[in-house]
Amino acid sequence: MKSNNRVRGFYKIETFKATQSEAGLREIPGSRVCRAEFENLITDLGLDQLGTKSPHSCTSNCYVGSGSTTPTVNDTDMSAYKAIHNTLKSSARSAQASTDPWYLSLQKVYRFDQGDAAGNLSEVGVGWANTSSGNLFSRALIQDADGNPSSITVLSDEYLDVTYELRIYPELDDVTGVVTIGGVDYDYIARPSRVSAAASSAWDFDRHGNSAAYAYAYAGDIGDVTDKPTGTSVSGSTADVGYSAGSFQASGQYSWGLDQANFGGVRSIAANTGWARWQVQFAAVSDGSAIPKDSETVLTITLSHSWARG
Repeated sequence: MKSNNRVRGFYKIETFKATQSEAGLREIPGSRVCRAEFENLITDLGLDQLGTKSPHSCTSNCYVGSGSTTPTVNDTDMSAYKAIHNTLKSSARSAQASTDPWYLSLQKVYRFDQGDAAGNLSEVGVGWANTSSGNLFSRALIQDADGNPSSITVLSDEYLDVTYELRIYPELDDVTGVVTIGGVDYDYIARPSRVSAAASSAWDFDRHGNSAAYAYAYAGDIGDVTDKPTGTSVSGSTADVGYSAGSFQASGQYSWGLDQANFGGVRSIAANTGWARWQVQFAAVSDGSAIPKDSETVLTITLSHSWARG
């Protein structure tokens, strides 16, 4: 049973001037200028790191440079690296679940101090280490309003704010199929859960792709994509399944022991596989019954999820 997610990234580049005082940095009113906003390319290296690192960890550093080489999915470094910043000015998570397309969002602002990124800049990237070489999650050429490669000049007395937004788009349509559990075939319906919450126990940007967590068995049916299953629930144990490099998919194993979830039959489960939260409903092909569970049986279910650009 596998669910699918799409990931996209966006940059916003701003400069401003400020004065320092005992109270701290004070931005000069009217000095902030939005220099560029554009979508980025997530590299294959970046997609691969999502299997073993969290989205938050994958984007812990921001790089700027003066290169003009067209970005490709095979990039592993900046074209002409100039400066790095790894201290966040701010970090926020949110969910857009009111208009299509729905997505979960991680937004980070990296602030380069006066002089740190002064000069001509034409490329930007983010990654997970204090050097861009071999650690590049995304790279993009700075673009003008028409989407053409461009450059900006950061003055020696200007601060540079780079905002990177990483979005995860869950597959909102039901995934259906047949799975065999304990020698019995079950129709299943897999559906995202709690897509309106970018938080722990929901869609969690602090979990790596092959992390398994928050497993619950339920007596009732699954809810809609903003909710969870209904009825009596019991938590279970979880186990990570090792990530295979280059696969862009990962799995988690969820179990309920002899003394767990013995409430007359497991109709649904809800669990985190990586950063994603999913719910799955089961009905026996033969008669529509739930999965039987008592003190003599252990129930173990494996869920998988994949991710791709888009």
